[in-house]
Amino acid sequence: MKTTKTNHITTIQTSKFKTTLIKVSFTAPLSHDTLTKRVLLSHVLRNSSKEFSSKKVLNIHLEDLYGANLSVSAKKQGQIHTVNFYIQVANEKFLKSAPPLFEAALTTLGEVIMNPKVDHDGFCPEIVDLERRLLKEDIEAIYDDKTTYAIRQLQQKMCATEKFGVCGDGCLIELAKITPNTLFTTYQNMINDDEVAITIIGDLEHEKVIKLINSNFKLGIDMRTKFDAVDKEEKVVHGVDNFAEQQQINQAKLNIGYRTGVRIGDDDYFHALIFNGVFGGGSTSKLFVNVREKASLCYYVGSILDNYKGLMYVYSGLDLAQVPKAIAIIDKQLEDICSGNVTEQELQLAKNSYINAKRSALDSASGMIADFETELILGVTTDQFIEKLQAVTIEQIQAVAQKIKKDTIFTLEPGKQ
Repeated sequence: MKTTKTNHITTIQTSKFKTTLIKVSFTAPLSHDTLTKRVLLSHVLRNSSKEFSSKKVLNIHLEDLYGANLSVSAKKQGQIHTVNFYIQVANEKFLKSAPPLFEAALTTLGEVIMNPKVDHDGFCPEIVDLERRLLKEDIEAIYDDKTTYAIRQLQQKMCATEKFGVCGDGCLIELAKITPNTLFTTYQNMINDDEVAITIIGDLEHEKVIKLINSNFKLGIDMRTKFDAVDKEEKVVHGVDNFAEQQQINQAKLNIGYRTGVRIGDDDYFHALIFNGVFGGGSTSKLFVNVREKASLCYYVGSILDNYKGLMYVYSGLDLAQVPKAIAIIDKQLEDICSGNVTEQELQLAKNSYINAKRSALDSASGMIADFETELILGVTTDQFIEKLQAVTIEQIQAVAQKIKKDTIFTLEPGKQ
């Protein structure tokens, strides 16, 4: 594998896959005023352009490219918001009499990004209305996924006074306000002002890629501002805030939010990863073994780190009557790590789990791109990343645990809506 970078364009040359994956990312500061517009924009751009006027027309074209796959997503990460365009296409080297598929894929992606279907200086109203309705359904569907809904509620209540508190899925109130013209302005701002990164992985030549990209993406982006994803905005935790909401459900959802004080790139970042593995990051963790298996309090339980914001979330499903006892035992697991009550076996199992997941991610092109993006932030290779994980000690995860502060508890309770 060989990685080559020229300004905003990176190629990862590998013969590991029989496909080529192209990712084009547009990044801007996270803002409540623009997030929902950018989420809707990602839907509109995916499904209409001047040449590909509808989903059907575009899908037929992708089938003609030997089943190429094109997707667009919008993502909140730390203090940034990113609109990502992906297209994955077969490497024509492995096909008989195939056209130059990589060039065709770049042309297709360039058309989707650079030539949207517009009407009177704005997006076509019928397309905006259709995609607005579909996005509204997606946002409303989160309400039906109670595990996801409860975590979203915890995040928003925990960070209500911070920029990060904006819901990354979009806001229904803001969605209703968007017009074809305001959405087109959002598009123009994205094209003209966002930080842009293009990453391509496959069996290809860097210089050839550069020429093809420059002919398909007339963006003029070499000197643009770069935005740091790491969100260092922090509130002072004076005590634990408790929130509860009742819905017509059978199982309570207990969610606890913590401030870790650790972010990606910090000296103790790798210590925090292994801490989470020991605490609640998998089936060998203290939460899983002691709260779910031994105490039989939860149907499921685990913890997630957000290392761009310095947060940790514990999530669980359980009977409502067991909530106080579950909180006490969850607290006990954190206290044990703070006291250094961790075995060498627990430590090594956490390391093995994270390292295996890291290596497994490299079996896909998208995982390899994600690994590269992490390398850019940390300045380490995959092998160096694994070495740093292996070097973590019990004392180091104990020090991480001692920094953690419980911030917010949100419980979704069975009862009347």
